[in-house]
Amino acid sequence: MLEMILAGGFAMYLILICSIIGVGVSLERWQTLRRTEASSAELLYKLSGCIKTGDLRGAIGICAETEGPIAETLGVGLRKLLLLESIGKKPEEIEKGIVEAMEEHAGHVVNFLERNLTTLATVASLAPILGMLGTVTGMIRAFGEAGHSGGMTPEAVATGISEALNCTAGGLLVAAMGTVFYNYFTTRVNRLALQVQAAGTQLVERLLEIRAPQQIKDANARTAASVKA
Repeated sequence: MLEMILAGGFAMYLILICSIIGVGVSLERWQTLRRTEASSAELLYKLSGCIKTGDLRGAIGICAETEGPIAETLGVGLRKLLLLESIGKKPEEIEKGIVEAMEEHAGHVVNFLERNLTTLATVASLAPILGMLGTVTGMIRAFGEAGHSGGMTPEAVATGISEALNCTAGGLLVAAMGTVFYNYFTTRVNRLALQVQAAGTQLVERLLEIRAPQQIKDANARTAASVKA
C-alpha cells in the first residue's frame, strides 16, 4: 500500500487526503447517529404517565434528560402545549400549535443529522477526478521520459504508466467507499426522520386520548354550573 501511494505522485497524496477526510466524517457520523437512535416506545410510555397525572413539567424534564432527536422534538411539543394551555387556547388550537412546533423543529433535527454528509459526497465525487488527473500526469510523464530516452521502451515508460494506474485505482477505491458510506448514512438519516415524525404523531394521539375525557368533564361541569345559575 505504501509503495502504491509513493508511486502515485502528487495526485495520490491528494487522494490519500480525501480518504482520510472520508474516514473521519464516516466515524463522526456513525457515532452521532448511534447516539441519537433510541427506541421511542419507552419514552412515550414514560411521558404518558406524566401526562395522565397532569405533570407536564415532569414530562418535559424526561425529554430533557433523554438524548436523541426524538426526545428533543417531543420536548418542543410539550413546551408548546404548556404555553398554549397557560394562555387559554382552545383544544383544536393547541393541537395545531403542537404539530406545527414539532414539524418546525424536525427540520433542525434533519439538518443536524445530515451535517458533514455534503463533505462525504464531495470526497466521493472528487476522488475519481483526482484519479483521472493522476492518470493524465502519469501518461504525460511516461511519454516525456520516452522522448528523452529516444524510444518507447518498457523501461522508459514504466514509471509514468505505474503512476497513472495507481492514481486511477486509488481514486476509484476512495470514490466507491465514499459513495457506499454516503448512501448508508443517508438511509439512516431518513429512517431517523421518520421515527421522529412517527413519535410526534403518537405523542399528539396520546395527548388527545388522555386529556380529551378530562376536557369533556370540565365542559360538562361548566354547563351544569351555568344551568344551576
